Amino acid sequence: MKEIWVLDIGSGKLTFLSGKKTVSGLYSVSSLVCEDYDGFYGGEWLSPQTLAEDIAKVMPVGGRRPSTLYVGVPGDFLHFRNNTVRLRFDAVRTVTRGDADALCAKGNIYGADRLRTVIASAMCGCRLDGGEFVADPVGRQSSSVESDVTYILCDAEFCEKVTAALAPYGFKNVCFVSSFWAECTTMIDRFARSRGAVAVDVGYASTSAAFVLGDGFDGETTMETGYATIVGALIERFSLDADEAERLIEEVNLGYGDDETYMLDAHDGVLSFPAGAVHDAVRGELDKIAAVIDSLRDGRDAEIYVTGGGLSRVKGALAYIGGAFDAGPQMFAPSVPMYSKPWLTSAFGTFDAAYKTERGNTLLGRLLDKIRR
Repeated sequence: MKEIWVLDIGSGKLTFLSGKKTVSGLYSVSSLVCEDYDGFYGGEWLSPQTLAEDIAKVMPVGGRRPSTLYVGVPGDFLHFRNNTVRLRFDAVRTVTRGDADALCAKGNIYGADRLRTVIASAMCGCRLDGGEFVADPVGRQSSSVESDVTYILCDAEFCEKVTAALAPYGFKNVCFVSSFWAECTTMIDRFARSRGAVAVDVGYASTSAAFVLGDGFDGETTMETGYATIVGALIERFSLDADEAERLIEEVNLGYGDDETYMLDAHDGVLSFPAGAVHDAVRGELDKIAAVIDSLRDGRDAEIYVTGGGLSRVKGALAYIGGAFDAGPQMFAPSVPMYSKPWLTSAFGTFDAAYKTERGNTLLGRLLDKIRR
């Protein structure tokens, strides 16, 4: 297997990841470079004029490189559309991978959209003969297959801007991948996804959430909530500067009693903050995330999976959100020694999605694909 290169674009951080993965699931990481940058907010770049320079800080200079670079796209520049699609056969027969591909292609009505381009499609499970629901129909016997297919569309302007910034590196192909969709479908157990699960990725200034069903999304949203807005809530509540607010959030533990006091060294002495008031400010932002989870679950008995650097930096945040539900959320991260960090989930999720694509392009992959067709 040749080396895979990934550029993951986050709301406050750029990550370059390169390496290999074996069939048995072992990773060999060649390079991991992370760099803070101005990023984006609400789908708008904060410093678009410096994007190429920012990307250059994480990209390797010189040396051999693969023909394809995989770019992890954040939810702020994506649109998810679901269409119900059905294929009927002349008789009961074995469903092939080609049938599944044809099903997704049949429902793709977005080819004429000049503002967005489809970068992936995935089935939210499948019904056989209008009855039995299965996560993957390939290999099953049926006279028809029906699925709610998720189509992932990326803003054309985003693709153009990032492709232009990557032009000096000479890649033959720049492949755009929804990093959130990739992490959900590669890191959340297939059994959990077949029943339906809620996944949430809390980033620096953006949070993506979805009801994951099979390999697709039965509902998705991205909102301007994250670590930066939690810090912003403290700035507004206590008239702090950004440095003071960040140092205060490092001290916060939502497991502490509200009658405690937080102390913070400042230029003109020591500042004290009532824990109850601090906790209220933080909880206000976390309540927004909990509300989205509740909306996506919509009364369904679904497990909750949470990741991202935005939430992992706030002690007690996961337990607080879990208190609103009968099933506590589980934190998920890459299952890679030394790299099992929530803030690396999107980069490794994109890497895993790229690995599946590259493996399908090998001789063995093509042979197996031909057999399944």
